[in-house]
Amino acid sequence: MGETKRQSRQGRGGNILLILALVLMLVVVVSGIYILTHVGKTVKEYKKQSAALSKVEAQLEEEQAKRDKQIEEKAQMELDDGAIVEIREEVFTKAAQLEKDIKAGKNKSKICYLTFDDGPYYRGKTILKILDKYDVKATFFLTTANGDRLPDKAELSAASMYPEYLRYGHTIGNHTYSHDYGEGGIYKSANAFMKDMKKQENFTIKATGGYDPKIVRFPGGRATAGKKLEDIEAELRKGGYSWADWTVDSSDSWGKGKTSPDIIMEQVKDAAKDQDVMVILCHEWSKDTQKALPEMIEYLQGEGYIFLPLFPESSTVMK
Repeated sequence: MGETKRQSRQGRGGNILLILALVLMLVVVVSGIYILTHVGKTVKEYKKQSAALSKVEAQLEEEQAKRDKQIEEKAQMELDDGAIVEIREEVFTKAAQLEKDIKAGKNKSKICYLTFDDGPYYRGKTILKILDKYDVKATFFLTTANGDRLPDKAELSAASMYPEYLRYGHTIGNHTYSHDYGEGGIYKSANAFMKDMKKQENFTIKATGGYDPKIVRFPGGRATAGKKLEDIEAELRKGGYSWADWTVDSSDSWGKGKTSPDIIMEQVKDAAKDQDVMVILCHEWSKDTQKALPEMIEYLQGEGYIFLPLFPESSTVMK
């Protein structure tokens, strides 16, 4: 009987130890799972933060590289601008002498100044590409009469086109801000003209980042200024400006049925018979001019003409 009780107590003790062992194992397993899970999350979070840090470092390196490139480009641009100014001055000095020699009969060369009024237009890009193909430089007399929007692509600002003319090496001229030469417009007084002209000048300087147009073209031509012409020219002269009309009207602004690529070519060919230095009036908005332009350039080059942009030192430009 006593032996049985002792065995019973030993059995219960063994069960308790077994239960305790199982509980301990369960605690170890649960703790292990918790630790592994916690450590796993920590590792994932570390990897996540490490990846984010690497991304930030890469972005910083990229931004630094961009800044270094911008500094380098700015320095190169300043160098290029200085070189361009020197080259232009040298070219125009020689061009001015060539022009004088031609007019004096001392040189058999010929000069053509191609000019385009009333821009900017989006189709002016096509004109620029045509001129670039033939390595021809021209003069673009720009206005803001249509507001700061391109008439044939209203979603683009007019100002966005201005750097394009300079990029291709052309001269930008001032065609007044409003281009309003009706009654009560820019020709009502010299003050009215100069105010409008200066407004366009400021627009050009801002749009190009500093280019100051010093050659003016009167909307409608000088004769349109009427009795105020002398007063306006006196004010322009006082301000150091020069101005230019044309010797050849291409006909592209004559209206429907009065112009065409063929008529434009007739005008140019007639002028080439007796003009050794010609200034051709075209309009940037004219599709007829755009179509005639390649033939016009090829014809005049065949006749021995050198194409130049207008420049203040030219004797063809009035001062």
